[in-house]
Amino acid sequence: MCARTCLAALIGLMCLAGAASVARAQEERPAAPHVEPPPAPASRQPELLAHVHLGAVIPLERSDICPGESICVLGAGAVVGVEIERRWPFGLGVSVAYDAWFVDSGGVFELGTAQIVRAVLKWTFADEWSIHPTIHIGAGALVFGDTFLVATVGGAVDVGASAEIELTDSVVFFFGAQGWLFTTSPFTTARDRTPRSPGLGISAALQLNVGLSILADSGLR
Repeated sequence: MCARTCLAALIGLMCLAGAASVARAQEERPAAPHVEPPPAPASRQPELLAHVHLGAVIPLERSDICPGESICVLGAGAVVGVEIERRWPFGLGVSVAYDAWFVDSGGVFELGTAQIVRAVLKWTFADEWSIHPTIHIGAGALVFGDTFLVATVGGAVDVGASAEIELTDSVVFFFGAQGWLFTTSPFTTARDRTPRSPGLGISAALQLNVGLSILADSGLR
């Protein structure tokens, strides 16, 4: 009887010792590192991007600014432009943009120059891909004259589409096209004494662009 009691007591002590050892091991085991999940898209902050582009402009309608048999002051030419955009993670972007056109003016001007400053509303799709299609609409003011001089003023609207290709985390290459409708107030070119842009003076042009976008600031990092 005593032997059985002693054996039971020994087994009980062994069980208690094993349970205490397991509890101590669990307490001494290092806690798993805490991993902070990325913020949800709705809580992310917008990005600030700077765009620089070069391109070509091709006039499509210019009968008002180049009336009748007059020498045309709005020929084809080159484009340089800059844009500062604030873009939200769900794709909406708001920009301020500047474009300068340097166009053939048939000798009436040394170099015809149109300068356009406008506000732009942009939407970028498929931001999770390495190639992002983009559409935009813009509106602003225009001045046109001889080599950065002002012979006439007007307004401009444009719509366009482009594709952005990610080169690095902060640099994007893009290319695209946009169509312009713009007005110029009535003016007379001094060299040929030709009155131009009677009435509304509506003209149209196609612009083709290539450029780079640089991420200047991001709330995603």
